[in-house]
Amino acid sequence: MPRAPHPRPRRLSRPAAAAALAAALAATLFTPASGIAAEAAAPAATAGSDPSPVRVNQVGYLTAADKIATVVAASTSPLSWQLRGAGDNAVVASGTTRVHGNDPASGDHVHQADFSSVTRPGDYRLSVAGAGSSVAFTIQDKALYPQLGREAMQYFYFHRMGTPVEGQYLQHSAHAHAALHPGDSSVPCYNNWCGGERLNAAGSWADAGDFGIYPVNHAISAWTLLNLYERDPAAYGDGSLPVPERGNGRPDILDEVEYGSRFMSGMLPSTGLASHKVHNHTWSAFPVTDVGAENALARSAMPPSTNATYAVARTNAQLARVLRRYDPARADALWASARTAWQRAEAMPDVDYAVDSDAEGGGDYPDTKNSDDRYAAAAELYLTAHQRADGSAAGYRSAVTGSPHYGQVAQFDWAEVATAGTLSLLTVAADLPAADIARMRGSLTAFADSVVTTLNGEGYPALIPGSTKYPWGSNSFIANRMLLLGTAHDLTDDVRYLKAMHRAMDYLMGNNAMRLSYITGYGEYAESDLHDRLAWGAYPGTPYPKGWLSGGPNNENINDPATPTGRPAAKSYAGPDTAPDAWGSKENTINWNAPLAWTATYLDRTADRLSGGPGPQPGESLLSQGRPAWASSSENSGLTPEHAVDGRDDTRWSSAFRDHQWITVDLGSSRTLSRLTLKWEAAYARSFTVQVSDDPGFGTAGELYATTSSTGGTQQLAVTGQGRYVRLLGRVRATPYGISLHEFQVYGR
Repeated sequence: MPRAPHPRPRRLSRPAAAAALAAALAATLFTPASGIAAEAAAPAATAGSDPSPVRVNQVGYLTAADKIATVVAASTSPLSWQLRGAGDNAVVASGTTRVHGNDPASGDHVHQADFSSVTRPGDYRLSVAGAGSSVAFTIQDKALYPQLGREAMQYFYFHRMGTPVEGQYLQHSAHAHAALHPGDSSVPCYNNWCGGERLNAAGSWADAGDFGIYPVNHAISAWTLLNLYERDPAAYGDGSLPVPERGNGRPDILDEVEYGSRFMSGMLPSTGLASHKVHNHTWSAFPVTDVGAENALARSAMPPSTNATYAVARTNAQLARVLRRYDPARADALWASARTAWQRAEAMPDVDYAVDSDAEGGGDYPDTKNSDDRYAAAAELYLTAHQRADGSAAGYRSAVTGSPHYGQVAQFDWAEVATAGTLSLLTVAADLPAADIARMRGSLTAFADSVVTTLNGEGYPALIPGSTKYPWGSNSFIANRMLLLGTAHDLTDDVRYLKAMHRAMDYLMGNNAMRLSYITGYGEYAESDLHDRLAWGAYPGTPYPKGWLSGGPNNENINDPATPTGRPAAKSYAGPDTAPDAWGSKENTINWNAPLAWTATYLDRTADRLSGGPGPQPGESLLSQGRPAWASSSENSGLTPEHAVDGRDDTRWSSAFRDHQWITVDLGSSRTLSRLTLKWEAAYARSFTVQVSDDPGFGTAGELYATTSSTGGTQQLAVTGQGRYVRLLGRVRATPYGISLHEFQVYGR
C-alpha cells in the first residue's frame, strides 16, 4: 500500500523468504475447508519481459493516435525503421529514428520511431536496423481496451470484506472465499482510546496487499470512482458490472462504492475524531490460505486523526449527493454523518496521527498537513448542501472560497487531495462565480500543459519526470495525471490531452524500461504476480485477474527485500515471482486501480475521437448518452432501446424482424446538432433516414441524413440541424433479421 515518504518498514507475519513461501504454498493449496476455493497445482509461472529493444504498446494504437516507439540503441546516428505486416511481413511504411539520447529515468540511450502517419487498420511489427523487431501490435479504428474499465472495476468486488466473495462475480471462481473479517462490525479501540466503545467498521474493501482499512486512502479511491460517475453517469449503469446488487435499479458503480464505503460512518465513535485505521495486530500470512485463521487474528481500531475525520466527511457527502435520487433515506443518513464528521474535525483541526501509537500489522498513512483535507471535504459538503438547498451551504462555500487551496490543480494522491476538491467543483454545478470557474479551468489546463511538456521530454512515454526519483506507486501517479489530462480534454476538446493520455497508456502497456505491461492480462509480456495475499495464494495455478495495475518502479522509498536498490528510477522494480517480498514495487491497491478504471473507461468512451471520424468540434459534447430512448419494437427484453444510448459496445438494441423500424432519443431540450455515430451490429439497415424534431411524434421533422446504400459497421456522420428528438428510421433491412445498434450517439451543443 502507498505510504508517506518515510513509513515504518513493513514486515511479513513470518520471517520467510519468497522461495520458502512458494515452497510452503505447494504443500498448502487453497482448500474448501479453509474458506477459499480449491485450485490444482501448476508449474511456476514467470512474468517475463519483452526481450526486444524495440518497445511499443503491446496491445496497439488507434488510427489517429500518436504512434511512437522507443528503441534502445547505442548509436548516436538515426536508424532506419520499417513497419511490416505481422502476417505477410510486407513493408507498409519506413523512416528513420530520432535520437533522443540518454534517458535519465532509465539510464538507457534511446531513439524514438514515429509512425503516426500510418492509419490503415491491421496487425504490425516495427523493425529497426541493428536493433530488431517489436512484438506484434494492432492499429485499429475502434476502442483498444473495451473491457479494461470493467475489469479494473472488478478489483473492488474481489477485495470486499465482511461478506462472502462469490465465484459467479469473479473472473476466476477459484478466487471465491468466505467473508474476511466479519467481526469488523464490532471492533475494539486499541489501548481503549475511545473509552470502551466498539466501532462498527463493517462493509469495506481490503486496502491493498493486506486487509487494513484506512479512511484517508479509501477517500481518494472512492472519490475517483464517484468522479467517474459524476462526469459520465451512464458509464456503469445497472446491470453493467458483475456485482450482487445488479438489477436493483441503481448504477453498479454506485453499488460498489456504497458497499466499500459503509465502514466510514462507523469510524466515528460517539464523540471525537474518527479512527485513523483498522487493522490486525500482526501482519497477515502471505499468502492467506485459511480465511478462518486470518479472521481469528487480533484486530483493532487505531487512534484518531483529523485527516481521517475529514476523509469521512468528504466521502459521505459525495455519496449522499449521488445516491439521493436512488435511495433518499440512505443519502440522508450519509449527509448527517458527513456533517457530524465535519463539525468534529473543525473542533479538533490539528490532531495528526501518532505513528508509534498502534499495532504493527498495518501501514501508517501519516500526514501532517490538514488544510488540503479540509478544503476537499468543504468542497463536497458545499456541493451536496447546494444540491439539497440546505441552509448550511453558505458556510461550506465560505470554507471553500477562503481556503488557500481554492482552485488548486496539481499532482494528487491520498496525501495531497486539494485537486480532488477542485475537480469536483469543475464537475458539479453550483453557484460559484463564473470567473472562479474559469480560473480553475485555467489552472487545470496549465497543469495539463506541463504534463504534456514532461511527456515530450522523456525517452519513454512517462508522465512523470525522470530527473527525480520515482515514488512508491509511480504508476498511480501516472494514472492520476492521465485523469487530469482526460478532464482537461473533456472541458476543452484539445486533442493534445487525449493523445497524451494514449501515450501514457503506451507506457503502462509495455513501452517502458522494464519491457513489461504493468496491467495484468494485457500484452504479450504482462505482469502476472502482484503483492496480493489472496490472489497470490492461488497463483500460478489460477492467473491473476485481468485489469490490475502494478504499483510500478520505486526508488524513493525502498523498504522491502525484493525491489532492487542502486538502479535508475524506471528500473527500480522487482523481478518475476517475487511478489511476496516486493510490496514496494509490485503491490496493488484500491487507490491505484481506481484511476486505472477512470482512465480506461475514458479512453474507451472517447476512442471514436482518435479513430478517423470527423472528430469533436469546439464546444461539442455527446448529448444522447443516458437519455430516454424508445423504439418501434424490440427483439426481446434484453435488447431494448436504452442499450443503444448507454455508452457500451457490448450491449445493443435490436428491432423486430421487419422493415420500417425506428429508434428515438430525447435530448431533453432543443439542441444544435453536429455529428452522429452509428455503431451497427451485424443486422444493419441498408436504407435509413435520421430525422430531428421538437415533436416527439415527428409530425414535422427535418432530415439530418439519408442513405439507400449503407454497409453497416461504424458510421461517423457530420450533420446540421436543431431539435429535441432524434429518430433513426430504418426503411430496408440488410439481413433477414431486424436492425440493431450497439450505439446511437448524437453530438452537438
